[in-house]
Amino acid sequence: MSPATISSRYANFVIVLLLMFPIVINSIKILGNIILLILFILGGYIALKERQNPFRIPELKLLSWLTVGYFMAMLASIIVADGWAAQFHHLGRKLHFLLAPLIALAIYKSNLSISHLLVSLKFGLILVGIITLFQFFSGHTRPAGMINANVFGDLVVAMLFFSVVRIYKETRKEKILSFFAVALGTTAIVLAASRGSWVSFLILFAVYISIIYPRHLKNNRKRQLSLLLFSVISLFVVATQTTVVERIGNAIDNIQDWRSGHTKFSSSGVRMEMWKSGFLAAKDAPWFGYGYRNANEVAAKYATQNHERIASFTHLHNEYITNLVSAGFIGIITFFALLFVPLATFIKGLRRQGKQMYALMGVMLCVGYITFGFSHIAFGEEHMNAFYVLFLSLLLPIMKRQVSLSDDRSL
Repeated sequence: MSPATISSRYANFVIVLLLMFPIVINSIKILGNIILLILFILGGYIALKERQNPFRIPELKLLSWLTVGYFMAMLASIIVADGWAAQFHHLGRKLHFLLAPLIALAIYKSNLSISHLLVSLKFGLILVGIITLFQFFSGHTRPAGMINANVFGDLVVAMLFFSVVRIYKETRKEKILSFFAVALGTTAIVLAASRGSWVSFLILFAVYISIIYPRHLKNNRKRQLSLLLFSVISLFVVATQTTVVERIGNAIDNIQDWRSGHTKFSSSGVRMEMWKSGFLAAKDAPWFGYGYRNANEVAAKYATQNHERIASFTHLHNEYITNLVSAGFIGIITFFALLFVPLATFIKGLRRQGKQMYALMGVMLCVGYITFGFSHIAFGEEHMNAFYVLFLSLLLPIMKRQVSLSDDRSL
């Protein structure tokens, strides 16, 4: 068997894994992580056989330092807070970032067509839309497949905006598939009833329009009217849904009750209390925090109500405050770096010929996770970690490549 045959088979196998990921990450609970594990093993094999170090490869160097640096900050927080007797197994939820360099090494030369990737994303959206509709008509109050509704909603939001990065370059057949993907994806987001995901959707929509407007909408009145009509119809349909109205109304009422000093439990009220107590706790351990997974137990001691409820969670429902309390100033800096350094790179890439599609997808990825952290969790849940690590490993090396791609079709 020739090396060329082995190389071809390897590349095809990696491409199959990459195309499977968007379809299964939000529909089959464990398969997304299994795909990343396989890629990690393949990356380790390449590192040993070909003696390649991702920390020295120009395309992978930035990603490797950012991801491992974040993991090491979480590890340091545990050691400083609890010593060597700490419960290190909690770091298993951050393991994706330690493994990221070898995952990126396994895939960074794969010749994956962006058209195929987008088709995979669209089929993933159609699948989750069908699943949520089936669950909704079966009586589920917050249909979200097999995972947490907030995580589910956030991932669908990211997938939806990924799927339309080249909508104005698509053929008629591709646009028909895009229409069904967006329709069913939006349905899934609404039915999952995650208020934080709705906010992220609106922010990403505004960012998306601001980026594509000069290139695809500015001088095209027909596209402008079509987009406006689609937006108005979508907002009307969503706004008339009982679930949406009730969830928004409940959030407002719960926040007002919390500000009035009511002690009854409510989703929004306990979030406000966690955020307040988290800031108070962070002042007493500013550098390395109280250790990863200790944030809620500590914040509960500073709370004025719902102490036991706050302590029962594994995070403070705000990624920024959770990182600040868990790992202090060091942790929050590495967290910001993991989000904003790639974002700056992707924004620069929007001006590079042949890389705009990848750059736009990268901007959507980073901005999405920045907004997911407002009221949910960004880097503490296995599906969220897996999604970010895989797509960052796909997109960031392309931005670091010195030559531009010949077109917007191949990764």
